[in-house]
Amino acid sequence: MKQKQSLFFKNLLLSGHIFTKEETLLKYKYKILNISLIVIAIFSFIFSTLSVFEINPLGTIQTVSNYIIVVFNMVLMIRLRGPKNRYIQCAYLMYAGSFLNFITAFLTVPDDEFRMIWFYLLAFVAYITGGARAGNTIIILSIIVIVLGDIFTDLQLSQKAIISSVLGLVIAMLFFRSYTNKILNFEKEIMEQKSLMIMQSRFAAMGEMMSMIAHQWRQPLSTTTLMIANERVKSILEGKEETEQDRILDKISNTMTYLSDTIDDFQTYFKPEKSTQKIEVSTLIQRLRKFTDSRLKVAKIKMHIEEYENEFIEIYVNEVIQALLNICNNAIDILEEKDDDRHLWIDIKSVEDTLIINIEDNGGGIDEDIFKKIFDPYFSKKSKNGTGLGLYMAKMIIETHLHGSINVVNTSRGALFSIILPKQV
Repeated sequence: MKQKQSLFFKNLLLSGHIFTKEETLLKYKYKILNISLIVIAIFSFIFSTLSVFEINPLGTIQTVSNYIIVVFNMVLMIRLRGPKNRYIQCAYLMYAGSFLNFITAFLTVPDDEFRMIWFYLLAFVAYITGGARAGNTIIILSIIVIVLGDIFTDLQLSQKAIISSVLGLVIAMLFFRSYTNKILNFEKEIMEQKSLMIMQSRFAAMGEMMSMIAHQWRQPLSTTTLMIANERVKSILEGKEETEQDRILDKISNTMTYLSDTIDDFQTYFKPEKSTQKIEVSTLIQRLRKFTDSRLKVAKIKMHIEEYENEFIEIYVNEVIQALLNICNNAIDILEEKDDDRHLWIDIKSVEDTLIINIEDNGGGIDEDIFKKIFDPYFSKKSKNGTGLGLYMAKMIIETHLHGSINVVNTSRGALFSIILPKQV
């Protein structure tokens, strides 16, 4: 019996919804919102009923208003059992209905010296369920109502009580806003760390897969290279002149060596790093070029590396390459839409303890309507092949893991991404 009652109340407070781990905060907000609707409805019903029986008279206006808010809150609870996208709508309707009800109590029940406390409670609920904007709005409107009520009506409250209530609301706004922002920022950091961990686990799995591929491919590649080398040695020992066939075999041998080196590079690339490495900037750029060269050739894009001061930096090398590669691949995707004259510029500058890497394309820039969304997760202009995670992961790696920053602006040529990295993480 107790278990059934527990399940009933749990289902009631969650509006019958099932929440994923990513929706933990939303689940908590649903509980708070439903509890608030129930509590306001119950107390409004009790106060109105006591008023009807003249036990605690509230006046006709407030008595009727309380009964209306009871019905209104029940309707909102029913609506909350619909799609989850109704949550914000229902939350704001609750704020509006309760606020109007509290205004009638504030103006029409002068015998209640503590009637201003309802504004505080509503603001507290708004901060939790709707965020800083909702809470700030309720507090500002409450202050306006109190001040105007004191000016135009007889509230039967002392000036000391009015001033204290206004100052209390201001203090509450500063306090609630600060902690609401901390909660939201904490949630954002957790989600970013979780996304980074998921991505790194995927890279680790891909690294293991590359190891298996390397194991399967390396022996045939070595055997083929050795066979070619034997043929070349035979030709040299027999004193034969180099033929076109020998030159073709040399090219095949070089290609085999390149394939073997590429497998090693990808195997290293997908291996998550636990410690920083000291590396020359030139080596970093060479690795980046190795991963982008094939796409650049196919897309007929010219990459221009501006002159830079070569120096050692101590960073998480694979993470930097991942971020730069995501940005370059995004630029290549844009440039592939151009008919011709495709260019990509990389400019590296050393400024005190930071390394600035600018990546610019001549793809025409980013549209203003999507400019603020390009770093959002799952946002992509590519309808089929885009995951919307490339630039998001680049930003998260640079800012969260490497303690750097990334910015993008439109230039006369196209989009310019500026990455600022500490020389020593």
